[in-house]
Amino acid sequence: MGDTLQIVYLDASFAVRVERSGTPAQAVAAKDEIKMSRGAHQVAALADHVIDNTGSIAALRARLRRIAAPPSTTRLRVATPYGLGLPAAVASATADFTDTVRAYGPGVRLVALTGSPGEGTWIAGWSDLDLMVIAEHEVSGGIHEALEQYRTALGSAASLGPTLVTPGELTARRLTPRLAFVLHQLQQGSPVLHTACDLELPTISRDELAFAAVRELPQVMLTMRRLRTAEGTTALRQLYKHLVLACRLLLREHNQWESGPDRILAAASRVPGLTALAVPPLAEVANAWRDGDTELVLMPVTAAVDQLLTWYALQLAA
Repeated sequence: MGDTLQIVYLDASFAVRVERSGTPAQAVAAKDEIKMSRGAHQVAALADHVIDNTGSIAALRARLRRIAAPPSTTRLRVATPYGLGLPAAVASATADFTDTVRAYGPGVRLVALTGSPGEGTWIAGWSDLDLMVIAEHEVSGGIHEALEQYRTALGSAASLGPTLVTPGELTARRLTPRLAFVLHQLQQGSPVLHTACDLELPTISRDELAFAAVRELPQVMLTMRRLRTAEGTTALRQLYKHLVLACRLLLREHNQWESGPDRILAAASRVPGLTALAVPPLAEVANAWRDGDTELVLMPVTAAVDQLLTWYALQLAA
């Protein structure tokens, strides 16, 4: 098998193994004698990796993940906030934040606006400003201060939704489905605002995203049912966003990849058994939300949500 086969030797002291086994030391020693008679103690000299296994399970799994799926340096596309179609005030505040955290040095590995800014669908007064920062934990205090300054500079121009993650979490593949999708988008060419030249990221395939969609969809559907029970028109924005997200996840399960809310909702009719969702265009929904005149758009959005929830229940009926 050549380099495909790697031998990993897990090492732990006798005292630790006795404690973990829950058996007397004599029983562990007897097993050790049998193993040594078979040459088990010689494996360490042949192993590709020797791991100290006296720590936590989280540490062990992180090491094993990096061995099984090593990260790699990825060439990312760097852009300025002024090239993302953002309002001048939002772009300026974003540029100032990027300059501030970049000054922290190598501890800050990446800064990016994800989601709608990268897809070119960000709408003032409607869209969140989703920010991802990859930074070592040691500089988290400075990041928090910079975020407070960023929020102050944004004022009411945009709602900031930051995601802070360490490089170790990424290379150990401790990823939420949303984070896996963001990494995939960046590797497919979505722009970043700052990146270290030697940044290593896990490679996220479409197959992995399809599996992630299976894990994420149940929570999205549960949340959508909860939002459906909310009174008044305040739920419109979240209902619409969860409807788009649910359809996006369903399409991924069927190996169909669309971006942009209007395209995603239109493509949902390709899912077997799900008829077209009669939802107004995003621009119309966003305008109604900003103007406070949501009654006309809330009804078709709610009807589409009910349609999707009914379809989903039928698919999983016993």
